[in-house]
Amino acid sequence: MAAISTPGGTDTPLSQVNPSSQRTPPPPLQPLLEQATAIEGELTQVAAICAYPALLDAECMPADTKQRARQILQHLQGGSPGSYNLEYVTDTVAKKVARYLEQRDNGIPSDPHCIVPCSGTASAMVDVVSLVVDERAAQPTGVLVPVPGPPLHAAAAGLAGAVAVPYPLAEEQGWAVAGEALRQVLRQARVRCHPKVLCIVNPGDPTGHVLSRQSMEDIIRLVAEEHLLLLADEVLQDNVASPSHPFLSFKRVLWEMGAPLASTVQLVSFYSLSKCFGGGGFRAGFFELVNIDPSVLKCFYTWGMSVYPSILGQVMLEMAMEPPLPSDPSYPAFKEQRQGLRRDLAHNARRVQEVLGRAPGICCQPVQGGARAFPRIQLPPRALQQARVLGLEPDVFFCQELREATGVVLAPGSEFGQPEGTYHVGLSLLLPAETLERVLLTLTRFHAAFLHHFS
Repeated sequence: MAAISTPGGTDTPLSQVNPSSQRTPPPPLQPLLEQATAIEGELTQVAAICAYPALLDAECMPADTKQRARQILQHLQGGSPGSYNLEYVTDTVAKKVARYLEQRDNGIPSDPHCIVPCSGTASAMVDVVSLVVDERAAQPTGVLVPVPGPPLHAAAAGLAGAVAVPYPLAEEQGWAVAGEALRQVLRQARVRCHPKVLCIVNPGDPTGHVLSRQSMEDIIRLVAEEHLLLLADEVLQDNVASPSHPFLSFKRVLWEMGAPLASTVQLVSFYSLSKCFGGGGFRAGFFELVNIDPSVLKCFYTWGMSVYPSILGQVMLEMAMEPPLPSDPSYPAFKEQRQGLRRDLAHNARRVQEVLGRAPGICCQPVQGGARAFPRIQLPPRALQQARVLGLEPDVFFCQELREATGVVLAPGSEFGQPEGTYHVGLSLLLPAETLERVLLTLTRFHAAFLHHFS
């Protein structure tokens, strides 16, 4: 049994601090594998056939899946995903993406020539930010990134030769983007860099918020006033837990705001297959350029990081952009999978709010979407002192003690950034409901014991 170390004292087993606490075993692997298989479904079947066309004769493959695979193979050079297949990526897939976006955005037109399929969003963000970096300038290029937010954005800025400029999200306002705070950050940043890019994450990660239309309009006006390029990280757009907070794309809101903003604000929006349909290992996604000179596309075609993605990943992306129709044999299974995932996400978000809302010393803003909750935890002064002695961030210390005592692994809030003097943990919403219940029970019990022990 793991122990909690006290400053200047002896180690006390957690079982003595809270006898009702017991080590929680890791979640069973099989339900997680089954869930992953359900997420990918027909997408992986088609990718498998394209990789090994002999499966066209396999009885285990549905008839409509085989037909889709045949259609895709006709567009691949030599009928094989082993070629670079640049035309397939930039023409066939881009057109499917454009039709998908038009349906998503209530008929707003999408130009396939402004869509760049890519190997996920990590390398794509580096590519995009690199376009605005001027290495000869007296000041480095600044990229405003949200805190809390995915570490990816600050890393992409650094790899592109820019400087990450953190701006705070307002926790007490449901992790809203506060315009005045953002302007203050901009004023301060101009002393040391030239801010050119504003990155917005919607739905939020790890915060689980979904921006309202009014908030998005305010952000667009700010971007126009400050002459910034807007990078919209919208990779979690299909993970919306609350019907009262629907996802709206920045492109749609920008378009509906009308002239002159609709034709002048420069926007790049990102989509990732792994965050919506599974298949993260296939590395597939795209980004769309709005109000950006089409000649910029030549940059992506020449240096190649974005436009030479995994072809099997692009096969899955094409499938995701054109899901089964109600008349297709695989449609009932596809519909049940999608509805089931959204139902489970809404249930988990609600349970996180209910359980943690009753726990003393834990506060969690409403979870409206995304893949995580980001509850704030109270840590006593003696625990902060012990963390300093060990050279650890306080939330890292808490998560290590939680893991050692119970086997539950949570992400420390410092991995995502957090307001100074506050401490958070990142909690996945994609767990099976039974596993989430055990994690929530273990977390609340352990936190109560932790508070008592260090009080």
